[in-house]
Amino acid sequence: MCKFFVTLIITIMLFQKSLLANQIACAPNNVSVIDADTIKVCNTKIRLSGISAAERGHKTYQNCKDKVENIIKQSDLIVCLLTGEKTYDRFVGTCFMNANGNSINLQKTIVENHCARDCRRYSNGKYAKYETPQSKKLPIPNYCQ
Repeated sequence: MCKFFVTLIITIMLFQKSLLANQIACAPNNVSVIDADTIKVCNTKIRLSGISAAERGHKTYQNCKDKVENIIKQSDLIVCLLTGEKTYDRFVGTCFMNANGNSINLQKTIVENHCARDCRRYSNGKYAKYETPQSKKLPIPNYCQ
């Protein structure tokens, strides 16, 4: 019976560890913006799931990169929940900004600020309602449709 409980406790501890490994949290000064849909959180590159932003060379690229940097600076903590998937050299996840006791979806905020579009294939339309007339002018890659 004792062996059963020891095994159960070890299993629970390993399960909790794997859950924690799927979450990254950093202060905003340890977060850098690669582009409006990719950030580096505590040296881990994260592709923001469910949205698509313009790539380097597009006329909105630098403005949106700067805007996302400013959004992140206004938070107390950035928390990313990773899906376990990787695309190229980036983990995929949904990130949240914690500010003044509130948790705000970063992807939603980026779309609302005209810097990304809903990527329906990966979001199931979750961010479409936050698209603005300006964000609807951004290019949308074929893989999002």
